[in-house]
Amino acid sequence: MRPNILIMVAVFALVFSLWCFCIFAWLWQYLFRLKNIQQRLGLAAGETADESKMLKLWRDTQESTLATQTELVSAIRKKLKLIANDAGWHVPISTVLFGLAGACVLMAIIAFIFTGSLLVALAGALVVISVFSVYTKSRIDKRAALFETQLVDALGIAARSLRAGHPLAGSFQLIAQEIGSPLGEVFYHICKEQELGLDMKTSIRTAAEDTSNSEMKFFASAVAIQLQTGGNLADLMDSLSAVIRARVRLAKRVRVLTAQTNFSARVLIALPIILFILLNIIAPKYMTPMYTTRMGQYILAGTIASVLLGWWIMKKLSVL
Repeated sequence: MRPNILIMVAVFALVFSLWCFCIFAWLWQYLFRLKNIQQRLGLAAGETADESKMLKLWRDTQESTLATQTELVSAIRKKLKLIANDAGWHVPISTVLFGLAGACVLMAIIAFIFTGSLLVALAGALVVISVFSVYTKSRIDKRAALFETQLVDALGIAARSLRAGHPLAGSFQLIAQEIGSPLGEVFYHICKEQELGLDMKTSIRTAAEDTSNSEMKFFASAVAIQLQTGGNLADLMDSLSAVIRARVRLAKRVRVLTAQTNFSARVLIALPIILFILLNIIAPKYMTPMYTTRMGQYILAGTIASVLLGWWIMKKLSVL
């Protein structure tokens, strides 16, 4: 019993000594770095007036760097909020990101269980991100096309309402009642802000900033200028409706011209995926080395990466 106690005390003393040594080593390194910084700033021998200016300049530089980082984070949050609004997500963006991260982790765990390769697990997580990106882009495109069509109809409703003697706020309220989502929600928020006492120009510009639709931004700028300078709002609505209808018609022609390229890209991307699934169903023994051998796992991960890269390249080419 006594030797065991002595061993425990000796082990505790050894661990405590190592812990104290690590603390003193970290403190010595910290003081050494602090001394080097003071020497570079010229503050080792005391702080004079010039040294104070130098130190103030260094602090201002650090504050400006921190402000730049804060602006970057704010810009990223604004971009994510814009994507969420365009996609029509009625949940916080943080919830969507946590859900995406959970799906990536789950896919990586499943891929690692079947293959035992971290590289394939990483490729599986990339596949989840790519599928989510495609789904989000498709959802945004569909809502944008519907938004443009609804905006043309809404401008016609606003023009007729203004000619009937209704105020601009009443025209917007009529649009919110007659037009469905997504445009109806935008004008509904504008009307609610008017009830709270906000300025009409500010409400319209805020609504335009919350969407990436260029026609809505054009509409907000035109209405804001018209409210400031005065004029016939009904004629403005008719003119805007004609311009936006022409822009939508041109955008549809562009989509028709690029439809063949987009279809070819989808077929070329779908072929290896369908072939891979069929081979796993028809000849599972033939595909077993892809999961069990190191070379097969590398080939599988490289295939997934090449398919994703090819999809990205063809997507860029079809946009051009």
